[in-house]
Amino acid sequence: MSPVTSPSTVLVTGGTGYLGAWVIATLLAHGHTVKAVVRSAEKGASLKSDLLKCINEEGGKKDSDGIAVEFIVIPDIVKDGAFDEAILGVDAVVHVASPVPNPSLTDPQETIQPAVNGTVGVLKSALRASQRDSSYKLKRIVITSSVAALWTPSPGARTFSEEDWNTEYISEVEKLGSKTDPMTVYGASKVLAERATWEFYNAHKSEVQWDISVINPPLVFGPSIQTPKSASDLPSTLKLWWDSVIEPSSKPEAMTLSIPNGWVDVRDIAEAHVRAMETEEAGGERIIASAGTFFLNGWFDLAKKAGAEFYPGRTFPRGTAETAKDELASEIYFNTAKEKRILGIKYRTMEETTRDTLRWAAERKL
Repeated sequence: MSPVTSPSTVLVTGGTGYLGAWVIATLLAHGHTVKAVVRSAEKGASLKSDLLKCINEEGGKKDSDGIAVEFIVIPDIVKDGAFDEAILGVDAVVHVASPVPNPSLTDPQETIQPAVNGTVGVLKSALRASQRDSSYKLKRIVITSSVAALWTPSPGARTFSEEDWNTEYISEVEKLGSKTDPMTVYGASKVLAERATWEFYNAHKSEVQWDISVINPPLVFGPSIQTPKSASDLPSTLKLWWDSVIEPSSKPEAMTLSIPNGWVDVRDIAEAHVRAMETEEAGGERIIASAGTFFLNGWFDLAKKAGAEFYPGRTFPRGTAETAKDELASEIYFNTAKEKRILGIKYRTMEETTRDTLRWAAERKL
């Protein structure tokens, strides 16, 4: 498949989300034009304002007419045929939209079905477009999955690769139903959505001129393009970082970063999506994009150091024996050789992400 070169027109789903907004900003920085799917015109206007602020802060100096983004309103992206019109005339699609862990949902299918149907719906629309028009110019669809689709928790240390699949979470959902932990439900949704993606593509690849690339990120941290009203409104994984590192919750049911895990800066994973779209060798590949493994005490130490600059006088949490590296705890590592070979991302360090996040938060008085 020929690479998607700049300038091209790219459809982005989930553009109002934490990662989706950074994907749009990165596409614009690469010289592409974006068609961003939003659920309402109001959300589109808000995102445009946030993107302009971000671009101007980065030195882009754009006015409201100088940003190459068109907003496509699709209230229900799970509806069959939702993308049939939006996908016409684009060179590539970056499908980021997917449900996040939601403790308020008791039926796992309320998370799983939108994840599966939304992803397969994009592929179905692309297939229909190819069948209607032999000159259809779509070249690649990049899809956001997760390392949750490939790793399973186990005692001790283990390194996972793109050859692995997480079947444990699916079994847990089948066994526990409405009592399943929200993070397990989320993991199962990513496994099932990615499996459905590959199954659909492999069944129809002889009929289409486009291919797919799947990006599997770990936990995503770093500053947001959107400005939240308060720290309680931070996007999902950034809130998890904030509630674990900056303002640890005393609630026993609160999720924390106590288990060592992989991480990546949101700006770097956005770059990974765009490079997967632009790089010929990424076609047909499942790619883990991870900056490394963290232990919670490392974030505490870095936040205290950066916090002295951006939040003078504020007391930051200290590490304890419980947050140190536990020899008996699961240690999760990822083999990123494929990403290094194909995409070549230079990842931000934990220190850079911590500083940038706290500077961003301080500027917004969070």
